[in-house]
Amino acid sequence: MYRSIARLAGLLLLIPLAAFAQNFDAVDGLFPSSAGQFYAYPTDPIPPYELWAQFGMDYDTNILRQTTGDNSEVLSRASVGGRWDGRVVGRQGLHLAGRVDGYVYNKFSDLDNVGYSGLGEWRWELGNDLAGAIGASTRRWQASLSEIQRAQYDPITENRLYANGRWAIGPHLGLRGGADWAGYHRPSRGLSDTQTAMLTAGVDWITNLGNTIGLEVRDSHGNAPVNALVDPTGLFGNNDFHQTDVAIVGTWLISPSLRFAGNIGRTNRTYTEITDRDFNGPTYRAALHWAPLAKVYMDFEASKHVSSIIDVGASHVVVQGVSFGPGWALTAKTNITARFIHQHLNYAADAASIIAGEPLREEIVRTFRLGTYWEYTRQVHVTAAWEQGERESNQLGRNFHFNAYMANIRYIF
Repeated sequence: MYRSIARLAGLLLLIPLAAFAQNFDAVDGLFPSSAGQFYAYPTDPIPPYELWAQFGMDYDTNILRQTTGDNSEVLSRASVGGRWDGRVVGRQGLHLAGRVDGYVYNKFSDLDNVGYSGLGEWRWELGNDLAGAIGASTRRWQASLSEIQRAQYDPITENRLYANGRWAIGPHLGLRGGADWAGYHRPSRGLSDTQTAMLTAGVDWITNLGNTIGLEVRDSHGNAPVNALVDPTGLFGNNDFHQTDVAIVGTWLISPSLRFAGNIGRTNRTYTEITDRDFNGPTYRAALHWAPLAKVYMDFEASKHVSSIIDVGASHVVVQGVSFGPGWALTAKTNITARFIHQHLNYAADAASIIAGEPLREEIVRTFRLGTYWEYTRQVHVTAAWEQGERESNQLGRNFHFNAYMANIRYIF
């Protein structure tokens, strides 16, 4: 029961981050009618392994996300990937997943790149009360074009190690904890080669109906070196940050057609060298999934959080946003979804703002997505989407507007 509740909470709290969205996100975020959102169609059992290949194309009217100029582009993507889940010894299991994506640009060929991701996770169990996972992952992607705003190959690599576990103390009480380390490498910006370590602890109470309420504490440490153009003498090269998050977390199955998951708490982020970057304030995440009809649902999401984002040149970003949208299953194999996303972003100590002597960067991003998923056969899945977006910024040259039309076909072996 706890695992299904945790999975539900995770799905509901996948708040889209429109400001740093990559190409094809609008189609990659679509799901078949049998994925669990529609009550009319039960969730398909997950097979022990899966291999797939796909091809997609995207026409974008402003792929470089610039204020002016002809930046239209046709982008092609070819991908292969797979997953395997199996028991190794007794209750001990292994989860392996990976993919490789090749991107080819029609006009801006300097952006051609290969991205990848891989994950290996040991899922352990000791008796009936102790369970968790130990894993490692790596991924590589092109820096967000909405940030760099030019046709420059700018790869980012992330490596991650983590371990977590949960102890069930009877049917209603659970203790959990975890450790996570992430390292980033970005050749174009040496000071972006940062590392972050995080410890998490929590306690949860589960009711007879499956609702949960708990307390979670997260402690993070990482380095946040200052841009060399701002600090040419290297005086603040050892700048580090310490972030503490304390939150009440919970899930509430209000009715078979209404589900809620969220957290509310406080985040305190301090820096060792430049203290005027500090943040101390309330943060939250909330998601509501409402299915008034068996084939129709509506999602509402809201969040405010603080995070370091490797794609941008700021020590951290305070992201506050809302999103909502409906889904309609036309048949067991075809559905249509829409989503509107509004985000307000504040960039702490943005290097470009400091160099120009301007106020810290503040931006509003609005995105609308309309997509459809068609499961032609069990092996052939087709997705298509239209995405429209715009950004308003207090920095010159960062406003933009775009339309993107994309389609993808996937073959599952």
